[in-house]
Amino acid sequence: MPSIQITAFCANETDARLLGAVLEAAYEAEGLPVATFENPAGLGWKVDLYAEGDDEDAEALKEAVAAHAARQDLAVEINGKVLADADWVLMGLEGLGAVRAGRFVVHGIHARDALRTGDIGLQVEASRAFGTGHHGTTEGCLTMIDWLLKRFEPANALDVGTGTGVLAIGIARLRPITVLATDIDAVSVQIARENAAINGVARAIRVFETGTLTHPAIRAGGPYDLVVANILAGPLIDLAPSMSEATSERGAIILSGLLVRQERAVLARYRQLGFVPMRRLHLEGWSTLLLGRG
Repeated sequence: MPSIQITAFCANETDARLLGAVLEAAYEAEGLPVATFENPAGLGWKVDLYAEGDDEDAEALKEAVAAHAARQDLAVEINGKVLADADWVLMGLEGLGAVRAGRFVVHGIHARDALRTGDIGLQVEASRAFGTGHHGTTEGCLTMIDWLLKRFEPANALDVGTGTGVLAIGIARLRPITVLATDIDAVSVQIARENAAINGVARAIRVFETGTLTHPAIRAGGPYDLVVANILAGPLIDLAPSMSEATSERGAIILSGLLVRQERAVLARYRQLGFVPMRRLHLEGWSTLLLGRG
């Protein structure tokens, strides 16, 4: 199902923090991520709320957020949109230029001059990433991949919810292995394939349109030494049994797309399946987890 992004533009940090706290309390039971941050353009602050749904759901949620703001006497501008092919890895690239994460530099064609000797450039056009100002998930996932693959040599990898394919591309740029990538959205599948070709790793990456891990090609290619997923906390929890089944005994899982406050619930589910945290990164309120079997 597509994702919804509701953005409330606030005049100052105080108003944004208050609205963010109100929305967190209102939607905590549903597990909806809320993030408060300064507008990268330097124009006030933003509060983002994410959910799953369509245009009708987006309009209803927009009205609900407006009502919460009104009850606090907050003057805010609220926008809502459906992210049909949203890529949780690349949230925040639009308008931010090149993003550095370990040895990786994610950039558009216009920002190639940001690359330095030793950098691993990953070219993805910002128009294909739905900008929200959050690049904590981008940086966290790629930094974790870079750190892990300096110490671990997986024989294969699986990218769940690949979006534009940047995680799969990063893995393929570091290791000469086959990377399977999945996404529920047909447009994202096509974009991921195009980006793999742009970055010279089309032969290494196989992309499939599916919302589960039961696709015959995924089962045939597993189990996987490295599984990565940068999606919402709810799907991370729901997919935990399938993710566990897809991971080899020596394998590692990298999870992101969850807020720091959602980390405990996600970890609890994976602990039930025998995984333990090996490393974690907290960036701009977002959490990236590296898990291994205990």
